[in-house]
Amino acid sequence: MRFMWDPKYSVGIKSIDKQHQRFFEIINSMYFVAGASQQRIDGDKLFKVISELVEYADTHLKFEEKCFIDFEYDGANEHVITHDLFRVKMKEYVNSIEKTDISLPELATEIAEFCKNWLANHILEMDHKYISTFLNHGM
Repeated sequence: MRFMWDPKYSVGIKSIDKQHQRFFEIINSMYFVAGASQQRIDGDKLFKVISELVEYADTHLKFEEKCFIDFEYDGANEHVITHDLFRVKMKEYVNSIEKTDISLPELATEIAEFCKNWLANHILEMDHKYISTFLNHGM
């Protein structure tokens, strides 16, 4: 299953669109890990992809949050709450990998689905709200 970039996800800011597109690529890597290894998934491989996802997401989210401060974005508090909920969920997933009684292919699929749904909704519902503020500040 591929998570395809669509122009509806664009925020009209090239640097942020590129960051979001990279996020899509990492999520697709998670789908690949889940689908390519239905019979036996390598926990190290899964941990590597989720670590990349967590690290990249954190970098991107911190970038947005810095812009919120720099641009005095009115919707910052609500937006950061959604970022924090994502961070918490990712920590839960990382901790789940270490459990011996969990199906790693199912976990990889669950992570990919969660991230796909979260990112798509987040961009369309939250990120689109900051477009005018960011553009008014020269982004």
